[in-house]
Amino acid sequence: MTSFLFSLNLMTATALVYVIWQRDKLRARVLFHVVGLAGAAALYALMVWRSAVTEIVPDEIPTFFLVRVVVAALAYVPFLVFLVVSYARALGTVAAGGISTKEIELEEAAHALRFGHHGQAGQMAHRVLERDPDNVTARTIMAEVQLHSGQYEKAIGSYRLAMTAARDNAEFAQLVFAAAVILNEHQGDDKGAVQELDLIRKRMPGTPQADKAQKWIVCIMDQAAREG
Repeated sequence: MTSFLFSLNLMTATALVYVIWQRDKLRARVLFHVVGLAGAAALYALMVWRSAVTEIVPDEIPTFFLVRVVVAALAYVPFLVFLVVSYARALGTVAAGGISTKEIELEEAAHALRFGHHGQAGQMAHRVLERDPDNVTARTIMAEVQLHSGQYEKAIGSYRLAMTAARDNAEFAQLVFAAAVILNEHQGDDKGAVQELDLIRKRMPGTPQADKAQKWIVCIMDQAAREG
């Protein structure tokens, strides 16, 4: 029984290390670590209790118990070393300016949005925008949160603000398409959607994005003509 618990303990620690590594050291939550350590500690306590109840001869308790403690503790060494090293490197990276608090908040906001926590994502994006009103990523996250809650006008406004700060033509086109989708599909404003798409044709003629915008404009106009 003790060998089984030790193996399970070691597998748990290894799995936690793998998951944290996959999630990226900076994004690993403190709560996740605490829960992992608590679970491992519970397994360790159960193993020691089982040893004391079923496997230890009274005359051998001191030596056997100490040996079992040392052996069981080995299961935690990789996990604990990983935590110490990863946090040290993360703090060093932040201190050296390699990653800012703003970038961490945006990562967390994007993560919350992916998992459907729109309120949390919106709060994080709002905090970033208070310090950096021209942040395109934060504006985009805010627009998606507003779109999910049915605030279409606000979502379009957020996308348009993001357009003014777009870092390149590809990002600009992506934001325009997002706004056009809301106008066309959610508000039924064909004229407004065409005007948005026309921004791409004027700003970046001859590009694949402009060709896509042109095809979409033709499709919208044909549909409007048939319905009219």
